[in-house]
Amino acid sequence: MAFGVFVALVSALTVVPWTLIDHGLLLRFFIGLCFVGNLLPYARSGLRMGMERLEWFLFNLLAIGPLVTSALLWANYFGHGPASVSTHAVVDVENHRTYWTYTFSDDFLHDHWMARSIYSDLPDAHGHVQEVSIAEGLLGFEVVVQKRPVVSP
Repeated sequence: MAFGVFVALVSALTVVPWTLIDHGLLLRFFIGLCFVGNLLPYARSGLRMGMERLEWFLFNLLAIGPLVTSALLWANYFGHGPASVSTHAVVDVENHRTYWTYTFSDDFLHDHWMARSIYSDLPDAHGHVQEVSIAEGLLGFEVVVQKRPVVSP
């Protein structure tokens, strides 16, 4: 169960910002996977594995849900199709101490602030142009494959 929580935290910090999915939908999907195992008959599933009812509930909540959600997000990211590259001018950069959030001039990725963020140890891109590669993932959700500044000659 601790491994499930750890994998969920790592995935939340890495693959979730790269996946262009509504966070409410992702949360509902995650909660559904955490509780779907409890719909199985306890006598045929949890009791057979030697678990008490509370252990079976917590196993589904803390292990099955986070691991399956993380596995599906990573499969969506690594199984993406061909990427389409687009360039966007950065008009504003908000500094949040540990990361910066870009605002593009054409409101690209406006609804996905985590996809517009970058760690603050990388150079500031205010007034520059960013090249963003987006592809459709294996499960149909778009993913940000790469973000990099365009170097002008």
